[in-house]
Amino acid sequence: MSSEKIKICIKQLPALTDFGVGIYANGKGLSTSEKEIQFKEEQLKLINSVDSFNKTCKWLCDIQQIKSINTRRTSNGLKHLAERDIGYITNGVFIAAAIHCGFKFKIDSNSPNVSFNISEKSLKLIEKI
Repeated sequence: MSSEKIKICIKQLPALTDFGVGIYANGKGLSTSEKEIQFKEEQLKLINSVDSFNKTCKWLCDIQQIKSINTRRTSNGLKHLAERDIGYITNGVFIAAAIHCGFKFKIDSNSPNVSFNISEKSLKLIEKI
């Protein structure tokens, strides 16, 4: 897969960066132009994270989708679970991979995290391994 797949995910969630949704602390203390620069840098980092994106997509193949959004876990917690198997990834990489793999999502307000229609049952099976 290429960075084009990540760009398609960004089109579905335009605020997506390597950090997650938006930038750290919403750029508190930065000028408008500094926030814009940091946002563009964080999106470019995400676009260039092809290897991590591919590993995460492969990991997500074993995760079942459900009809409703699972609000028990957010992208940040899910990324930590995935890291046990695939190594370090960013919150933004996890979000982009889940979107690419067809998971529905809901942005958590006041947070860089996202919730998905991920089966709790399939996650608990992975945690037992």
